[in-house]
Amino acid sequence: MENLEEAKVVKIIKPDRWVYCKKGEFICYENLLVGKNFILGLERPILEIDVDRVIAVRTEDEVAVLDLEGKVLWRKKVKANALAVHEERVALGVGKRVEIYDLEGKRIFKKRVGRVLALDFDDEIVVATDRGLKCLKLKREIWRLNVRANLVRIHDFIAVANYDEFTLLTRDGNVIWKKKLDNVIYDVEFHEDGVVVLTLGSRVKFGFDGRVVEVLKESYDFKFLPYPQIVLERKFEELKKLLKLSKGMNVKGVKKIVEEAEKSFKEKDYGGSYELLIRALEDLKREQLMVKTPKKVRVNREFKLKVAYKNVLHDIVENLIVDLTDLEKYFEVDRKVVEFPPLRRGMVVSEEVKAVPKFEGLFKVFVNAKSNVDEVSKEVSVRVVRGWFDLAGLFRFKRKEREEASPFEELLK
Repeated sequence: MENLEEAKVVKIIKPDRWVYCKKGEFICYENLLVGKNFILGLERPILEIDVDRVIAVRTEDEVAVLDLEGKVLWRKKVKANALAVHEERVALGVGKRVEIYDLEGKRIFKKRVGRVLALDFDDEIVVATDRGLKCLKLKREIWRLNVRANLVRIHDFIAVANYDEFTLLTRDGNVIWKKKLDNVIYDVEFHEDGVVVLTLGSRVKFGFDGRVVEVLKESYDFKFLPYPQIVLERKFEELKKLLKLSKGMNVKGVKKIVEEAEKSFKEKDYGGSYELLIRALEDLKREQLMVKTPKKVRVNREFKLKVAYKNVLHDIVENLIVDLTDLEKYFEVDRKVVEFPPLRRGMVVSEEVKAVPKFEGLFKVFVNAKSNVDEVSKEVSVRVVRGWFDLAGLFRFKRKEREEASPFEELLK
């Protein structure tokens, strides 16, 4: 298999494969590194790539280095949690050490610095650790900064990113400016007139003075999830906090999905885990709208329908309207719409609506809620039985999905 187009034709690269990292024309489809004229398969998903005169990629337990034509120069079984390429040398973060390897895979440098989170290098090494950002030259630490980062890029300046927070530094470690972006930052490009920050879904160009020069939306013809472990850890943390706020809501289904996502994460199926967490958030959004009815109601007998909404997902919800129009097919209701006041996160509001069933049967209706931030729809089932003392009910017949004469009607013929 020589190139990307051939791989797609024979379906080696399937549409459901996730991409966890890419660099220019080099894209990693889970465990496959795909260049213009080559494909390299590794045992596990590729989590990071860097390119200069050579290409280096890492999985959870392996590093591979190739020339630009796809020829493997060396491979090592090593649990690296960061890598960077400068010319033909490759730097790795291995546990609490920085290690540098030459073109033949021979280690030519090592230094203990603390748990390595990210790094880049030229004549100096800038490494993000659990003890802050450090700059090394000839094994000597020349400055340190209390900054946490999962991405480091160096040029005439130093760029570091911690998820969606971007910081530009001078080469001697002074902060020039900081910016918060809209999504996880997966790469940085230096240009003569500024710096381009690549996030999931956009390219933002800043001047070196911090002024926004251009914002471009990015779309992908693959499922892209950069820094999957970091993104997923944040998503799990976010969902657990939201579930603590969801007291009084029916979130058993949501919790089950989160458990499935945790299992997929442990199995290194990061894309599958991410999709499950998105589904859990969608279900949680829907469960904010609560509609409670008696288990059984009677024809022509008034009952009370309780409509409630709990704001779990947003700082504030405004212009909240619950639409009950669909109920009118089977019930007489005293109002079609319920309007609620603004809701801060964690607050709940409720109203009772009077309803009278028109027919006997099991009916499914949709209740819709719309606000300034969300729109959700929820299916509600109501079972209606004949009233014992309702004389009119003796002559009311069960409503069916298709028109069909009842036995009583047959007798009247």
